Amino acid sequence: MRSRRRWPTGPASTADAMTWPRVVRVEDPDAPTRRPYDASGRRAAAEQRRQKVVDAAAELFPTQGWRATTIASVAAEAGVSPELVTKTFGGKQELLMAAMRSRSFNEGLPLPQAFAAMRLDDEPDREVRLDRIVEFVLASLEPMAPFVPVMVQGADRDPRMRAVLDAARDGHLVATQDLVRLVSTGPLDPDAIDVVYLLTRAETYLTLVPQRGWTPERYTTWLRRAIDDAVRPITG
Repeated sequence: MRSRRRWPTGPASTADAMTWPRVVRVEDPDAPTRRPYDASGRRAAAEQRRQKVVDAAAELFPTQGWRATTIASVAAEAGVSPELVTKTFGGKQELLMAAMRSRSFNEGLPLPQAFAAMRLDDEPDREVRLDRIVEFVLASLEPMAPFVPVMVQGADRDPRMRAVLDAARDGHLVATQDLVRLVSTGPLDPDAIDVVYLLTRAETYLTLVPQRGWTPERYTTWLRRAIDDAVRPITG
């Protein structure tokens, strides 16, 4: 019977290891240098696609409303797949919030914090404070008011949107209370805060500017006068 030939598998001892043939990797000096992988291009492309989706949502939600604006319609407008929109944002609520943040003048900062950031307590002139408040209201409403009816529609169908809408209204009330405090100069009518709240609502802005055709200048002139009248101290 023929015996099988056994091939050596390694040195039998430390001494053998000194003479055991080794495979040594020799670098080719003429070989091209391997460059490290750069993912910045892919990240930039992904961010560009994301921004296209946000822009499409910001265009469709105010014009089409909550119900008609679907993940599929936003994807079609942005030129991407619905799966990409869902993977990136989740659902319609997250997509709407991303669209609103992209249009917000204060980068999505909650209204009370954005109002407090003006530090109007440091301004000694009451008339200057009132001017800056009116400017702040207009800067808030111009980009954001068109989204408010969408939030109302969504709140009727989605409990999560109801929570978002309630939080927005609570924030508006807190900012209104601070506003009235900053411009009042004496005892107020008990309805003063509610009147100013109504004056500065998005629905009021939408009625007067887009629907009735008021210019922003006319709106701010009216708003300043109306707030001033609402916080006038009561006498007697």
